Parts: sequence; C-alpha cells; structure tokens
Amino acid sequence: MNIYLKNVVGSGYKEFWKTKKRYRIVKGGRMSKKSKTTALWFIYNLMKYYHVHGVKPCLLVIHKYLNTHRTSTRAALVWAINWLKVSHLWTVPKGELTLTYKPSGQVILFRGFDEPESLTSINVSTGYLCWAWFEEFFQIHNEDDFNKLDLSLRGEMPDPLFVQLTGTMNAWNNLTWIKKKFFDNPDNDTFTDTTTYLQNEFLSVDDLRIFEKLRINSPKRYKTEGLGQWGVCEGLIYLDYVDNPEKNHAELNVDEKLHLISIGLDYGSGNQDSKLGKTVLSAVGITQGYKEVYAIAESYFDGFFLPDRIVKWVIEFIKELQRKFTNTDLILQCEWASSDALNNALRLAVNEQGLNVKIENAYKSTILDRIDLCQILLSQKRLLFTDSVPNLKKAFSTALWDSSNKAKLKGVPIRLDNGTTDICILDATEYALIKYAKYLMMT
Repeated sequence: MNIYLKNVVGSGYKEFWKTKKRYRIVKGGRMSKKSKTTALWFIYNLMKYYHVHGVKPCLLVIHKYLNTHRTSTRAALVWAINWLKVSHLWTVPKGELTLTYKPSGQVILFRGFDEPESLTSINVSTGYLCWAWFEEFFQIHNEDDFNKLDLSLRGEMPDPLFVQLTGTMNAWNNLTWIKKKFFDNPDNDTFTDTTTYLQNEFLSVDDLRIFEKLRINSPKRYKTEGLGQWGVCEGLIYLDYVDNPEKNHAELNVDEKLHLISIGLDYGSGNQDSKLGKTVLSAVGITQGYKEVYAIAESYFDGFFLPDRIVKWVIEFIKELQRKFTNTDLILQCEWASSDALNNALRLAVNEQGLNVKIENAYKSTILDRIDLCQILLSQKRLLFTDSVPNLKKAFSTALWDSSNKAKLKGVPIRLDNGTTDICILDATEYALIKYAKYLMMT
C-alpha cells in the first residue's frame, strides 16, 4: 500500500512522520491534526513493518484514565483504520478496547496512567511492544512515573524496529516537567514540534472564524489554544469560566432524576472566625450517564469546632438534601486528612438515624488532578452552578495560580492559598467530584 502524506494529513508533519528518535513529543493548539496524524502513523506503520520487513511491532496507548480511551484514542485509531480502507484487516471488538491486526496478530493495547506501576509489566504474546503513545501527555504530572514506563520499553529489537515514545498534548502550563525535559533541554534522542490550527487545511470557514474571535477577544487563550504556545500558570486558574460565567449557570429541576448526589466535606484551617478558613460542605448532583454535574448546595459551619456540633450540622445538611431529592443515593466524601474519630462519629450518627447515605474518605489525588478535572468539565459546559452556591461561584472566579519564586522552584503549578480565595469550598467540591473522574472523563 502506498501512502502520500500530503494527501492523507496535509502539510506540516513531514519530520514527525520520518523521525525514529526515542522521544517524539508534539505540543499544539486545538484542531492542529496532531492526534489524527499520530493515529494514521501508527496504523500505517504497524502494517508496513509486518508486510515490508517481516517484523511485528505492537503499540501501547496511554491516557490518564483508562475509560476515556473509547471516545478519544481508540476512536482516532479506528477512524484511521477506516480512512485507510483497511477495516477488513482489523478486529475492532465492541466489548473490549484491544485492536488486533488479523494477518499477524499484532495488537494495540490501551491502559490508564492512574495506576503507573501496573504499566511496567505489560507484555505481548505476538511481536514486540516497542511503541507507546501518550495522549494528553500534559496530564502525566509525575516525571518518575513516566521514567518507570520508559525503562520498561528497552531491550534489543530486530532490525529495523526501534523503541519510540510519542507524546501529544496541548501546552496548558509552562511549569510542567515535560517542558524542561524535552523542550528546554532536548538531547539527541528527542524530537519535538509545535503545531497549530494554521497547519490544518481541512478546517471549515466556521472553524477559522472561532479562532479569529478567540484571537481578538482572548489573546492569552489564543496563544495556547490556537498557536500551541506554553500557557503561563499565573493569574486566574479558571479563565475560561471567568470570561463567560453565564455559560456554566443552570437551574436544576428537582423532578429531574439524578444518578447520585456527592457531598464533599473539608474541615478547613480551623479558623472558624473567617469564612475562608471554615469547615464547609459542598454538594453536587451528577446526572444519569455522568453527563452533567450540578453544584446544588453549600454550607459553612459556624461556631466552635466541636465534634458533636459538626456531626449535627452535617446531618441537617444531609436531611435537607434528602427532602429535596427523594430516592437519590447520597455519598459523603470526607477530607481524608481529617480526624478518623470525627468521620466515625458521622457514620455512627447516620446509622442511628437510619439515613440512606454512604460515608467515605475522599479519594486521594493531587490538587492538579482535581483542577484538571474541573477545567475540563467547565470548558465542556458540564459543570453547572445553580443559584444555591454563590460562594462556590465566587471561589471559581477568584482562584489563582501561585506565581511566587517559591512556587516556581517546585516545578509544578501550585494553587495560591493565602486567604484571597475560598480554598476550602474548592477543596470540598473537588472531593465530591474526583472519585468519579474516570466516569466523567469517559462521557
């Protein structure tokens, strides 16, 4: 099969297509063809190396969450199979993610990076696992986790196979380890590129008009989302929301059937005299199929921090939600760093009063993972604020990156926590959401 690159993916990717360097890292703006081009490269070359050279390369595709592959990387690879008119040569099962090339038994495996330790022991029964593709590479926050997988893809390969790790990403923040490792200090084993929508000759007039509006109305976002330049982690975190808060405002009909209500509990800093340090509850309603998230209620604890009073306050909050949303499962996600004794007291009170609510310790995750989730849901208009959460809306409007020298030295973006923003209600809301991240991202 002959392929003419320009006819398939247009211009701008010649060097990307040709390089055999170990690290092939591409950052780019939206609609810059990077994912489609990558998918085409893998499908074409998996077949080419078998038929032309008699060797069997296999591919490992990695995303932050396993469940998101079906609508992202797997969909792109299936699109590439269909575009190249070779669907009769591939097994594309509905019930599982793995794709198999029928003539040789080569496979494309899909894994999530939420359990990086499990990735280091992956093997294939046919061929050689020599290629890896990290989609949304910027979501891999820990360089050590990447290095572990990098070390596992080593060893002698039959000629002319080679080991290559491909990363594709939007350049959301300039403090990521990826920038320092691959873009600022590249070695001879590294190929990097920056792509933009201007390289995509397949865009419609309407697509181009969207970018032109972005260039005029939001130059900072245009540089990152349009031109693929590094986003600077300073100023407002949720700039997309601040630019147009109305797009994330909606009222929830109490008659609408929710899949569940998740309540986040943050115990604050202990300074109950200031709202910014208070213990806070934040409740979100998640619709069927994890399609939308409604922020539906918030409450701050007033008074001295006494366990029995905290328990009474939480119970009243739960009862009020149950009165409004009957027959809906409630889950309380308690700050995991909090007192076990207090969380056990909450469980005891719930059991004594016969309330249908599950109490759990909040899922452990990094602040960056929680921010990533909220940013994605906001941009997709799936995190919606009702009139019942004025403090939460204000917190999202004022949340800032820490631009101090101390923060920059850490090499990762840090959320500013100096009392200017209500961090406690942000934490509580994130506790309510993060457990369901893989389902929300899959949708």
